[in-house]
This record gives sequence, structure tokens and C-alpha cells, in this order.
Amino acid sequence: MLARSPPFPLIINHFPIHPTTTAEVEGRILLALKHHDRVRRIRLRVHDPPSMGFIEAINEEFPLLEYLHIQPQKMPNTELSLPSTLRAPRLRHLVLHNFTFPIGSPFLAGLVTLSLERNPSANFGPNELLQQLSLMPHLVTFKISFRTALSNRHVESHLLRMPLLTRVTLPILRWFGFEGPSAYMGAVLPRMTMPLLKVAEIVSATLDLPNLTSSILFTLQSMCETENPRLHDVKVTFHDVHVVVTMYPHKRSGMPALRLRLLGLRPAIVLEFTARVFDRTRAVFTEVESLTLEDRTSWTLHEGFAIQDGWRELLRLFSQVRTLHVSSGDLMEGLSRSLWSHEGESAIGVLPMLRVLSCPKGSQVGESCVSFLVARRNAGFPVTISHR
Repeated sequence: MLARSPPFPLIINHFPIHPTTTAEVEGRILLALKHHDRVRRIRLRVHDPPSMGFIEAINEEFPLLEYLHIQPQKMPNTELSLPSTLRAPRLRHLVLHNFTFPIGSPFLAGLVTLSLERNPSANFGPNELLQQLSLMPHLVTFKISFRTALSNRHVESHLLRMPLLTRVTLPILRWFGFEGPSAYMGAVLPRMTMPLLKVAEIVSATLDLPNLTSSILFTLQSMCETENPRLHDVKVTFHDVHVVVTMYPHKRSGMPALRLRLLGLRPAIVLEFTARVFDRTRAVFTEVESLTLEDRTSWTLHEGFAIQDGWRELLRLFSQVRTLHVSSGDLMEGLSRSLWSHEGESAIGVLPMLRVLSCPKGSQVGESCVSFLVARRNAGFPVTISHR
């Protein structure tokens, strides 16, 4: 059929949920790749061990290729790399998993999207990243994460041997994602200029407060184009082993500004560290009027003295919040115990400007929540329950 059909552009899409690449399917894909002058898009999830046949088959010129996405089904034992002979003058979108950075590839300059998930190279330092990014002025979306468990000490040692010299301007970058050591991020971000940045996602597996907070502030300054950025809306979502903080410098428009994912072992530890991060960056929270708290854990996150103390430390930082959204009645009940005034403390010691406590429809108001509402009303600062 390929030999006799009109020379229409080809799209090769094999992305099974389970590793079901049979010899017959693989043969068809390899046959299609031989028509390299017709291939426009390639999207492959290859089985384990990764089929080198797919990679070797893209070692020629693909004059029409615009989109390339290759993802091994499982983590390979060796470093994968694109063939050095691959030529794709029209390539605009490149997504690779478990591949090394394609250093020196002639198509880098034209890329609009570059996503390198789980980059395996432990020697790809901040200098190398900045140098490669300087060759890609058309990037709109960029993400990089590291497979190797690089430590902050390793990154700092690398920086001592090779001080940063390169500065990069990405004039139209709108989406930036990074997952790796906070020291790496802290070194790279201040040397990047991103005037149109709208969305950033930072993932940190190391609870390194100084580097992390400086990276948050620098990113928000880039987004808001001011040295004193302010947030209006914050959403905190707790999962079993990590917490996601979504920050909106302006009123929410459906697109988050900065998404921070902190990895940890237990909700209490992550909650405490989140409060510390917020405390170090408290200046940006002075105008937050809407706060959303979500519990997506399999734990009883709202129970326990440590959790309640953690909630209090976190909520104290939001002195201007007028609306608090919670994801469930159970979480609202637990938060009410945290909001309740302790001995010798005013009834408005936490969230003094709170006026609306919003929860899902059908949620029951427990005793602690009722007591909290009564105390606030008696103090002259009533709070209304809203079911959304």
C-alpha cells in the first residue's frame, strides 16, 4: 500500500498503554520509517528492552518531520541517544524520555517544544544546559527532568569546577518545567531571561529551603515583571507523598502561573516544610484573598496534633484571605479545630479576614466547625458556609 499510494504525509503513532509491540507491528513501523521523505509525525512508546531498530531507523534525513516523541516503556539500562546522522530541518516539537540531551543536533535551533524527561546523564551540568538553551531562541515550551539522583552536593561540586559564565535569553518562552536538585535550579534560573513566561512547574525532591525559595521568588519576578510580585490566589493539594502548590499572580483564568511540587514521606512532614517555604516567601502572600486546600491522600490528613499544628502555621501566613475553599467536609472539620482559638488567643488569630468557608455540596458541618462559626460570630467577624 505504501509503495503504490500517493505520496501523502505519514503519521506514525504507536503509544500502547501496555507493552504490546509484536514483531508484526514493529515490522510495519520500520517499513513506514523507510519512507522518511513522507513522515511528518512520529510518536512511539517502545517496549522493554527498547527496540534499537526504531532508533536506528531514524538515522537519515526526514525533510517533513515536525514532531518526534519517543518513550521507552521501562527505564533502559543504558543511555539512549538520537542518531547523530538524523536530519530534520522542519522539526519543531521534540519529546524524549530517558534520552541524553541531543547536543550538537542541527535541528535544535528551530525547536518550539523541547521536553527531556528523566535525562540519564549525571554529567550534564548547569553550564551545558545554558549553552544548549542559548541555541534555541524559538522555544515556547521547555521541560527537563533528571533520571539520575543528583545531590545538591554533586551540583555544588560541579559548579566549583566550572563556574557559570553563560546567560540565556528565551524571548518567547511561555512554559518552563524543571525537576531535579534545587541547587541546579537555583544556579540556572538567575541566568535565564524569560520575558513572556506564563507557566512554570518546579519539582523538588530535596527539601533545600534556601535554593528552593530563591527559585520561587525569581520565577514569580520573571512572570510578574516586578521585583515585588504578589499573589491573589493559591491552591494547595496534598497527595500521599507530595504536595502541589499552585500560585496565581493574577485572578485565576484557568491557567496556573507557578506550580510547585514538593516530594516527601508523610503528610505531616510535607505540611511543615510547605509552611516553612511560605514563611520564607511571605511577602508574595500579603494580598492573597482566595485559598484552596485539597486532600487527595489515602491518610486521615485532618487528624492528629502534628497535622493541626501544621495547619495553623500554614494558615497564619494568609492574613488577607477572605474565602477558604476545602475539598471535603472531613477536611473542613479538621481545619476548624486548627482555626479554633487556643487558650489566650483571639478568635481571629488565624485567617482574621475570613468571610466565606466553601465546601462541596452535601458536606456535613461537624461540631468543631459549628463551634468555630459561633466563636467568630460572637467576636463580630462572622463566617458564612458556602456549599458549591
